Amino acid sequence: MLNEPMRESPLIYFHDCASGNHLPKAGTYSSIDVAPKLVVREQHYWNHLNLRGDANAEDFFQAVSRILGISLPLEPGRYNSAVGKDGMIEHSLYWLGPDEWLLISQQSAKQLENKLRETLKGHVSITDVTGGQTLLSLSGDDDAIQTVLKKSSVYNFDAWESAGDLGGRCANTTFGKTSALVSNKKNGSYDLIIRRSFSDYFALWLLDAGREFGICILGPQVIQDKISTQS
Repeated sequence: MLNEPMRESPLIYFHDCASGNHLPKAGTYSSIDVAPKLVVREQHYWNHLNLRGDANAEDFFQAVSRILGISLPLEPGRYNSAVGKDGMIEHSLYWLGPDEWLLISQQSAKQLENKLRETLKGHVSITDVTGGQTLLSLSGDDDAIQTVLKKSSVYNFDAWESAGDLGGRCANTTFGKTSALVSNKKNGSYDLIIRRSFSDYFALWLLDAGREFGICILGPQVIQDKISTQS
């Protein structure tokens, strides 16, 4: 008997789906002869913790930095990241408000939560929200990405400066008829952290919004050997 519940991707039924005016037809990605300009890759394996506390309290600020190896972002609309030994992003902390942040991590949510609870003192809140959210990475042609973002939100993401290795810009804003936490990445892609209950809506929205360029949705284990990011 399994000790831990199996985590199923919220978008598992949309993996390998594609749409595009110049593609043969919507269907499985393996059947597409013309590479789409946009790719949505679901990364549902991240763990998500909502963290609340007093950023002005030195003990709180230092404790979070010591545990995660990353500083709390104090400026609105910013996120900071920490790189693990493998050179990949291990944690990211997103500013949600003056006393609220979202932590996404490759580490076990239970272990992180326990470590934070043991160390942080005073009026703090740590909530595991992993089961209610998922992360989508939107990558591909720069102009196509910006067009889809403009179709989806009133926020001007194009005005952001480029992200760096250890952080960038983020905004919790409208997206379609719902909302998303949108952030830019150094490689030119954008991450969308969305509610699980709206995942089907997001998939259908993105497939429609990116149809003019060609767009596909992939799961985290699919190799992108056909994807073109060239215009």
